[in-house]
Amino acid sequence: MTKKTLNKWQHEASVYITGGMSSSFRANQFTGVPMYAEKADGARFTDLAGKEYIDFFMCHGAVLLGHNRPEIKQALIHAIEKGFFAGMDSPETVTFAEKVCREVPAAEEIRFVNSGSEGTLLALRLARGYTGKDKIIRIDGHFHGTNDYLLANNLVSKVDYENDGNRVSRTIGRTAGIPDIVDQVVIPIPWNNIEIMERILKEQGDKIGGIIMCVIDYNNGCFLTTSKYLQQVRMLADKYNVVLIFDEVLSGFKTGISCGHGYYGVTPDICTLGKALTNDVPMGIVVGKKEIMSKIMDPVNPVIAGGTFSGNQLGLAAGNAVMDILCRAGFYEEYLPRAEKFYKELQKLFNSYGFPAVVQGLGAGFYIYIGTDEPLETYSDLKRVNKLLTKKFFTSCIRHGLYFHTDFTVSAAHDQGTLDEALSRFEDVLKEF
Repeated sequence: MTKKTLNKWQHEASVYITGGMSSSFRANQFTGVPMYAEKADGARFTDLAGKEYIDFFMCHGAVLLGHNRPEIKQALIHAIEKGFFAGMDSPETVTFAEKVCREVPAAEEIRFVNSGSEGTLLALRLARGYTGKDKIIRIDGHFHGTNDYLLANNLVSKVDYENDGNRVSRTIGRTAGIPDIVDQVVIPIPWNNIEIMERILKEQGDKIGGIIMCVIDYNNGCFLTTSKYLQQVRMLADKYNVVLIFDEVLSGFKTGISCGHGYYGVTPDICTLGKALTNDVPMGIVVGKKEIMSKIMDPVNPVIAGGTFSGNQLGLAAGNAVMDILCRAGFYEEYLPRAEKFYKELQKLFNSYGFPAVVQGLGAGFYIYIGTDEPLETYSDLKRVNKLLTKKFFTSCIRHGLYFHTDFTVSAAHDQGTLDEALSRFEDVLKEF
């Protein structure tokens, strides 16, 4: 499909749909236009012109098991046949919750929500309701969905790069429609800097109810933290009676069944999960310590948490099927090494052509930074990325049937044959540069 054809589809859709797309995040960051698809299966999808792509976008990383996974499809069919009701729970509700609580370290109890944004909003409400303190510390640059409290400073394009780590970051990119007063209860600070975290808690700990952060930042490519830093944050949260929230909507199940916090060995008080949890079927969950989650059922002053479609039967069906697959013996041992091998082979390919690019990945998530030969460790390192070359490179990838947008993912459906084919297409792209 040519860019002109995509523009035509967007123009026609714009007559009825604002912007011609159902989410403002669907305008491809490299081509500038949204993709319109006809069908998807495994690691591939087909656009409206009949062109097939190897998909490395995988719906913002949500399709961990591949499109149209048979076991999930059958579970959805069963839910439809029995009557896919909402507003009521079922045995499947309890079964799914039990699976999550058994496998995810942070999950003593759970509550269902409908999206990641709804999940982080409830997590903040729980932190404030449980502690009686209004302020929240967030990391400058971490994405936590589109709720009003966390929309500012939510990507590397909205990071306060002038902050040397000795102060609170400036509010950047709050967006129209969010009142200034929100800034009074949100404190953005740099990541992986325990000194500023400790200083802010020492000064305002009696007013801070929660700390929220990603444990693996796949939203900005692939940036990591350390167990030491997370352990230090954990100790500070305990010292100052602050609820520690890990947002794993995107990172959850990418490194293993215990999610990112299990990978690092540090358990938060609350964790938000979604996306891969149900392999692209809408649903999210907030999990956490029983003592904190029970605030939802406080008979005197509860934290309200509810929704018509919370715990819907289609999401539960998908979630139960997903958890059964992820818990199979050897699933991750066979899957993740294949992804790691692909990252290494792709890096070797770039090196052989003398093309400036760094492949960084962990588990199922990765990114390709164009214009540099050195690994990126902090957001400031992004100044080495060549934006113009990046756009040209990924536009060429899409033209060659390798689809990239945001949140690069190798799914379990990317078998060795598919990845070998992808490497061949990458080589065709590199021949143009």
